[in-house]
Amino acid sequence: MKLTKSLAALASASLLLTACGGGDSGASENEIVLGIVTDSSGGASAYSPFTEAGIQLAVDEINDAGGIDGKKIRVVEESDGSDTTQTPTIARRLIDDGAQVLVLNSGSASAIAAKVVCVEEDILCVAPTNLSSSIVEEPDNENIFILGPTSTGIGDAFAEGMSAAGYEKVAVIADDVATIQDYVPAIVGPIEEAGVSEVAEEKVAADASDVSAQIARVKDSDPDVVLVMSLGGQTEAVVQNALHRAMPDVPRFSLASIGNQPATWELADEGALEGVVFAGSIDPANKRTAEFADKLAEVGGEHSELTAYGPQGYDAVQLISQAIEAAGGASDKGAVTDAFMELSGYQAHYGQDAYTMSFAEDKHVGADGNCGLVLAQFGADNKPGEAWAEYQPSCD
Repeated sequence: MKLTKSLAALASASLLLTACGGGDSGASENEIVLGIVTDSSGGASAYSPFTEAGIQLAVDEINDAGGIDGKKIRVVEESDGSDTTQTPTIARRLIDDGAQVLVLNSGSASAIAAKVVCVEEDILCVAPTNLSSSIVEEPDNENIFILGPTSTGIGDAFAEGMSAAGYEKVAVIADDVATIQDYVPAIVGPIEEAGVSEVAEEKVAADASDVSAQIARVKDSDPDVVLVMSLGGQTEAVVQNALHRAMPDVPRFSLASIGNQPATWELADEGALEGVVFAGSIDPANKRTAEFADKLAEVGGEHSELTAYGPQGYDAVQLISQAIEAAGGASDKGAVTDAFMELSGYQAHYGQDAYTMSFAEDKHVGADGNCGLVLAQFGADNKPGEAWAEYQPSCD
């Protein structure tokens, strides 16, 4: 496979960095093979292309600079459609195609499903955008890593933010996909521990077009604030539109998804997202984020708009590159994982300016503190705007 220099070409090829299966199998002595489990058709497909744009940018930079110790990176990729029954088979197929490291660019549930393969094949697995702390919990967590902060970190940030704003009652609306349902206790738990009572918890189908019954029950619960949890897309827009119509004066919170999906903003009614606080990761004061944005814009393409997913994909590849170099190559997969656990103080291209990532045998979440998060609000134009004035996570 030859990597493209154009992210536009990447997008037009059905979100694939390369066609996989049927191509060259195995890794030659002059290359390093990066396998990507992605989602081009399921719940994570709304954001996976933005991650791929960051991955591609990093791969191109490394290859243009001569590769890793003279070896160019070749990418093999396949989509699991966020179908966790397919993820292990696809992960093994990528390894059969020569993958020496796996990047998991599908839903969190897919990353969890891949864990056993990562251990059995003794291969480094990195999930750049996934939030679930279950990914790195026992069992089968020896070879898998996430960048963070996790869903628990988001829960802590929301808890402290809601408390600072004086909210006492929260209603939760979550879509029914496995990834989001895994987030619910991790995020709601810290909120309740902070003294904000959950007065309603509603579930909606991932393809819902009518949520009137759920919204009516939420309204009857008389919350001070509503927390929406979804993968974004149509579900998020339907829920946000309904809340805006039925409860226009009740503040709303949401996950990172909505803040990083321009296509979702277009589905919202005029002004429907105004004031929504979301778990963002873009801070204009982070000079590395600005540098990444300039590079991405220079390349151009359909997914060159700055979201949190782009720099997370970029950072994942840069971290993997450092580990491979430290391990003296990628042929010994276990040595690459060991080297990854030695990485420390990496200055991220997302989050607040002081945000860094480090890993260790007992630290599989890279985040050095919760300042990889930036709580931001939507403006009247249904686009992300200023940082939320009530509270921001610290690096401590």
